[in-house]
Amino acid sequence: MVKEFKHVDYLWEEEKAAELQGDEIALFLYRSNILGADLRITNYGGGNTSCKTFEKDPLTGAEVEVMWVKGSGGDIGTLTRQGIAGLYTDRLRALKNVYRGLAYEDEIVPLYYHCLYDLDSRAPSIDTALHGLLPFKHIDHLHPDALISVAAAKNSEAITKEIWGDTMGWIPWQRPGFDLGIQSGY
Repeated sequence: MVKEFKHVDYLWEEEKAAELQGDEIALFLYRSNILGADLRITNYGGGNTSCKTFEKDPLTGAEVEVMWVKGSGGDIGTLTRQGIAGLYTDRLRALKNVYRGLAYEDEIVPLYYHCLYDLDSRAPSIDTALHGLLPFKHIDHLHPDALISVAAAKNSEAITKEIWGDTMGWIPWQRPGFDLGIQSGY
């Protein structure tokens, strides 16, 4: 028996987005809230979103890339400015120089604080490296139950390939953290 599923509503409002033009962080929060509004797309508290912007460094005056990412313990459906972390992208990527491997993963987490651009940041989440080490300006990483069931299946790699072919990447499960960011391809 084939069960019919209701489609996901298109919640993006062009007029609302137009009001936020020029404020990349506000657009990032708007996008995050929309993605978190439907629990079929991501579980409450699950998933992570980010964007990268160029900001003026308060000490040097130079333009620097900053990654804005959902902070630890937040929910993208209700995310506000107070729930995100802003990190210097180059400093975050430089952590590869001190990373000693998977057995030492927990050493990296406190070093995220040395990467903070925004001193009012929420604590960076465990997925900070995944977002910072990838070269994309906008990343939406969600936790829909349907995809979790594919990922948790015995033959998840084969099932992933059968469903998406070469349009979807697959890596074996591992604990979230810095190494996972490295494994994701930057």
